[in-house]
Amino acid sequence: MKKVLSIVLCLSLIAAGAIALAACGGRNKTEAGGSENGGALAGGWTKAASPVITDAFGKVFEKAAAGLDGVDYVPVAYLASQVVAGTNHCVLCKATPVVPDAKTTYSIVIVYEDLDGNAEITEIVSGDADAQSAEGDVVGGWTETEVPEMTDEAKAALEKACETLTGAEYTPVALLATQVVAGTNYRILCESRASVQSSEAGYVIVTVYADPEGHAELTGTFEFQPMDIGQDGPEASETTNAAVQAVDGNMKTYYGMADGTWMCDDIVYQYRHEIKGRMPNAAADSTFVYLSNLEEISFEQAYKAAGVSSSTADYFSPEEAVLVEMY
Repeated sequence: MKKVLSIVLCLSLIAAGAIALAACGGRNKTEAGGSENGGALAGGWTKAASPVITDAFGKVFEKAAAGLDGVDYVPVAYLASQVVAGTNHCVLCKATPVVPDAKTTYSIVIVYEDLDGNAEITEIVSGDADAQSAEGDVVGGWTETEVPEMTDEAKAALEKACETLTGAEYTPVALLATQVVAGTNYRILCESRASVQSSEAGYVIVTVYADPEGHAELTGTFEFQPMDIGQDGPEASETTNAAVQAVDGNMKTYYGMADGTWMCDDIVYQYRHEIKGRMPNAAADSTFVYLSNLEEISFEQAYKAAGVSSSTADYFSPEEAVLVEMY
């Protein structure tokens, strides 16, 4: 692979209102750190199991941002990852221009980390939602949360506020800030989905006001531009399934993944079969190496699918198996 597919990150955002929030792209080594379930679409994004920025990713981000001038970026919530020849990371950041009296806002940033530990920022999408400044001052009385995980109170307020919402569905991702008034304001990063079948999803920052009597309403919406994160990719896992081994096969380059699977041409395979035997009338044995989602491949199937057969029925679909080595 050569550096990651160009991405269009989130979902098709709906809501009326305001500031476009989020298109993203990454690097693909070919062409071009959540939820608790596992899923599987090769080259897809994996929603983060937790929005908390870990120390390990903090070091990756620091390395990626080292060469940036003009704006300070501080990661506040980890959103998703994408397995390539290395890993793409999608993260929400506070962005503060390095000029006097600059306003701090939120941006979505894509970081590409290669297999050698090098990292670079490949995409930045700026938004207009105010954030706490880098110096620690609050904007408009807002206080940034110490960790971005949702609280029961914030979840309840969002659920209550969305009871009358039409045209969109919001799923909470991270609690960004709170503001004490006659009640409480919550600033929440949500996954946004249009209330129609087969709609795409995206990210939106909403403001929710909850009064002391238990009523709640949406009072503000800040949207990012559409991205394909989470819609067609795998569901979230607790750890990023990064590529840990690159193999230059004499037919194709392929990758061993951290979870024991294999990837080639952006398709994930469960098995690596090394199939040895002697073809009819051959003077010596041959070996065929297939990555496959089939538990077994016979030697006859292997050599016929390697180009010997004139029947299309003897060949595998790309999702079934791919020949990566032959000798």
